[in-house]
Amino acid sequence: MTISWCLLACAVAMIAIIAGALVERGAVRSAGAAWASRAEAGSYDRERAVAVAQAMSLPPLDAVLAAVRAHVPPGIRLAEASRGEDGTISLSIDTTDPDALRAALSSDSLLGRLHERGQEARDDGTIRVRLTGEMG
Repeated sequence: MTISWCLLACAVAMIAIIAGALVERGAVRSAGAAWASRAEAGSYDRERAVAVAQAMSLPPLDAVLAAVRAHVPPGIRLAEASRGEDGTISLSIDTTDPDALRAALSSDSLLGRLHERGQEARDDGTIRVRLTGEMG
């Protein structure tokens, strides 16, 4: 009878060892997955922080519009203004003299970065000049 108890004790010990090894292997796998997901989250956080820092380094749209107002000749009208996700400024300005507008914009270092993307004649006798540029 003592032999069967010894065999039973050995069998239980072996089962415990095997079960422990299997649990440990699974824990290592799940820990590896947790570290991988943390690394991905950290990468996302770094990318987001870089994007926010880049956006914050751009001059605000208000500053660009104030510079336009200060440098353009009288008689122009700002029809549209926007900033794209990439930081690009887009302006549409109605004027009677596109050449005077271009000369006024090129005289300022910030506004000189704007490039003309087209013109169209308007019914009211003005010309809409479309400009875009990176301000960063």
